[in-house]
Amino acid sequence: MSNYRREIRFGFADRLTPAVKTLLIANAVAFVLQKLFDPYIGPSINGPGLFSLSAPLVLPWNFQVWRLGTYMFLHADFWHLFWNMFGLFMFGCAIEQQWGARSFYRYYFLCGLGSALFALIPYGPIYGASIIGASGAIYGVLLAFAVMFPRQQILVYFVLPVQARYLVLIFGLISFVSALSGAQGVAHVVHLGGLITGFVLLRWVGVARPRRAAVGQQEFMGSVKNAYRRWRMKRLRKKFESYYEKRSGDDGPGPGIIH
Repeated sequence: MSNYRREIRFGFADRLTPAVKTLLIANAVAFVLQKLFDPYIGPSINGPGLFSLSAPLVLPWNFQVWRLGTYMFLHADFWHLFWNMFGLFMFGCAIEQQWGARSFYRYYFLCGLGSALFALIPYGPIYGASIIGASGAIYGVLLAFAVMFPRQQILVYFVLPVQARYLVLIFGLISFVSALSGAQGVAHVVHLGGLITGFVLLRWVGVARPRRAAVGQQEFMGSVKNAYRRWRMKRLRKKFESYYEKRSGDDGPGPGIIH
C-alpha cells in the first residue's frame, strides 16, 4: 500500500493523465456544443433533447439506449461542469496512474452506465425527468480513490481536512438519505448508483488491477467494519449501563456493614 501511495504526483502538468485529459476535453467540447445547439442536444424548456437521460425515452418502447452513455457528457451550466471535472482531475489521475488508461476508461464508463440504470427505477420524483451530468461516474471514481488511498487527506471546500474513506461514507449517506426523502433538483439516486456500481466492480468484478486494488480495498473495508464495531460496542455499553442503573434502583440500597 505504502509503495504505490508514494507514486501520486501533485503537480498539475505531471499529474494530468491521458484518459482523464481526454475525458476533460470531451466534456468541455460537449458543453460548448450543448450551448450552441440547445434545445436539440440537452434538456431545455422545449424538451429533453436528444442525448439527456430520461427513463420513458429509454424504456419500454422508445428504446433510445444511447442516452445511457451520452447523458454523462452534458451539464446544466459552467459550475456543474467545473465541479464534476475538478473531481475527475483530483481523484481520477491518481487512479489512472495505478491502473492504466484502459482499466480507468472501463471503470469510469461502467460506473456512469450503472448509475444511469438506477435512474430507470420507477420510483421517486426524478423518474421521467431529464438527467445530465457526470456525477454518477465521478462518485464511482471517488469510491475507487477511497479504496486505494483510504487515509489520503482531502480538503473539503479547501479548508476542512477529511480522510478519503470517511468522505466517501459521508457522501454515500447523504445520497442515500436524499434519495429516500425524494429531494428534488439533484439526481441523488444516480450518485448512489455510481457508488454501488463502483463497489460491485471493485469487490467482485475485478475491473482494475486486482493486487493493487485489493490492498486498499482490504484497508477500506477494515475501517468500515471497525467503525461499525465501535458504534455497536458503544451502543451495547449504553444498554448495559442503563440496565445496571435500573437494577440498582429496583434492588434498593445494599445491606449495611457493622464495624
